[in-house]
Amino acid sequence: MDKPHRIVTNIYTAQPRLRALSSSGAKVTLSDGKQYIDLMNGKGCVTLGHHHPAVNAAITHHLQSGQASATCWSNQHEELSQRIIDDVGMDDASMALFSTGTEACRAAVQVARLFTGRHLVASAGYHGWGDYWVGADELLAPNASGVVDFYFVPELLEQLLKRHRGQVALVILSPDYVHLRAETLCRLAQIAVREGVLLCCDDVKQGYRSMPASPFRQAVGFHADLYTFAKGLANGHRLSCLVGRSDVMASAQEFTYTAYFDTVPIVAALATLDYMARHDGYQRLVQCGAALAAGMRQRVRQSELPIEIYGDGPMLQIVAATEAMDQVVYANCAAAGLLLYEGDNQAVSLATADVLDELLQRFETALAATRRQAAVGELAPVSPRRRFQAAFCMMDGASDIVAAAQAMQWIEEER
Repeated sequence: MDKPHRIVTNIYTAQPRLRALSSSGAKVTLSDGKQYIDLMNGKGCVTLGHHHPAVNAAITHHLQSGQASATCWSNQHEELSQRIIDDVGMDDASMALFSTGTEACRAAVQVARLFTGRHLVASAGYHGWGDYWVGADELLAPNASGVVDFYFVPELLEQLLKRHRGQVALVILSPDYVHLRAETLCRLAQIAVREGVLLCCDDVKQGYRSMPASPFRQAVGFHADLYTFAKGLANGHRLSCLVGRSDVMASAQEFTYTAYFDTVPIVAALATLDYMARHDGYQRLVQCGAALAAGMRQRVRQSELPIEIYGDGPMLQIVAATEAMDQVVYANCAAAGLLLYEGDNQAVSLATADVLDELLQRFETALAATRRQAAVGELAPVSPRRRFQAAFCMMDGASDIVAAAQAMQWIEEER
């Protein structure tokens, strides 16, 4: 069993291809009757754990009290917007609410174009499934929507902004702290500022995970002009936002949609952020991710398999020496009762800490099965090219483990 047969979207779901019956904390019960430990966590949007009591209680109270409305602004909207702006810490900021990260990123492009009167957008990372982000036929060429990829390579961004000087409305990048070094992120941001181009930090994935709002300013030393947030906001409920300089955000005055006033995701976000603040949630997520990564690395060393665990915080990636071994690892992890986001980042929730020993035992079982199945030719170590490919899959861009010339060559081959 997999997706409902009337749904056309071919969305990638976790192994094994079963349906969820229930979930609680770090575990999901699937239609085979077994409980699986979840490291997909709604593709990273479940930060507290499934059906967290604080969020459930807030939503239940809100609905039973009759406060919910889909017609007007509420005090909860005021409270959440002020909280997010305070968390970002910009001197003069305003924001717009949306349902998904894709919508927030699209809005960032539109406000930048309206504000600057320019059309082209320089992009690195994944910003959603819309046609804005379809790849172009040639490197550094705009696609049909006027978006040019630079794949996190500073030299490519410099070339792009030089080639299209005076035409670029926005540099939008989604920071990666698994494969990308802080100095590379800083260099990219400095290039945008030096060229006088608006900068958007797309923190849909990484925001509200290791700290309130974004670690971007801490990493590069100054603010972006715009930020997008989504996955860390509401423990799995549909909510995103675009936050930024008030003069730029004024161009978003007409951006609206049918469910703009829906208060349930707002209440879920307030409960989620309140719990994270009151219970050292960000520090605990980082610590749990680090403990998980260390434990997985220890078990990989013991197995003598060519597998690397990249990342030390709330997100990590499991990369085997070959794609074939990757698939064997995923299948064996599923058989051992682990739900993984295949080929992409694994994300811890606060509930992961409660099952950490059990999770590592299941991972060890999966590694033992993989070791029995591994062919001799698969036991070579993970190569720089293989890591590059894995980073490309996870962040839609090049890692910085090789020189720019080599990265550009591999980008051309991966595109």
